[in-house]
Amino acid sequence: MSLAVCRSGKNSFVLYFWGVLFMAWFSRFTRFGDVHLVFGQENNMSCGIASVLMCVFKINKLAPGSQAVHANTAIYNAYSRASGGRYQPSTQGTHPDHLVTVLNSLSCGRWAWSRLSAAQASRSIVNWVGVTPAPGPTVTVNPVIIGVDWDAGGAHWAVVDTIRSFMGSNYATVCDPWDANVHVQAIDAARPFVYNAGQGGLSVDFWGSHMGQTRPFAPGARGRIQNWGIIHRVT
Repeated sequence: MSLAVCRSGKNSFVLYFWGVLFMAWFSRFTRFGDVHLVFGQENNMSCGIASVLMCVFKINKLAPGSQAVHANTAIYNAYSRASGGRYQPSTQGTHPDHLVTVLNSLSCGRWAWSRLSAAQASRSIVNWVGVTPAPGPTVTVNPVIIGVDWDAGGAHWAVVDTIRSFMGSNYATVCDPWDANVHVQAIDAARPFVYNAGQGGLSVDFWGSHMGQTRPFAPGARGRIQNWGIIHRVT
């Protein structure tokens, strides 16, 4: 499947595949003067699939001969093959082993899942993603998928695509598929990373849809990397 037309509006990318319109991609701007494309998950439990879509796009967008954009259903089918059963995105979560299998089939490098302690996770995110000075745009990125255990229960997948250094501090840009937004979060390699999903993101939607429009994060929504680790490239 190939991309036929791509055009941007004020904040949402309109993608056409074989004449079919997809409205789940959103362009988000940060205070660092850069733009991030975020895919809004289309089902209750499809955050892992959305995170895969984002990683593939961010890595392959400038790679000659590589496919950067995939249809959501194509990744559902790839996940079904990896898991050995039909994936149900409304009720079934995604396992990191199967997400790695899907990523390794999409010509975007070799991926692995690492289960890390909270203390190890921050340093690993900084090392794998790399730090770039702000302000200014970033072009080449090395994203990771983080597994967030919510303090209130449950878990979630999201993408960290850059770490920006600004005035002596580092900030992770978390591309969250639930609200299709970028949350700028302080990160210190020496301390456990805490994701405050109700903070660090501001956006206005002119069109397109995502889960956060009807079920936004609560102001105190917070989680950390504990049980689900990080999915990252190894080559």
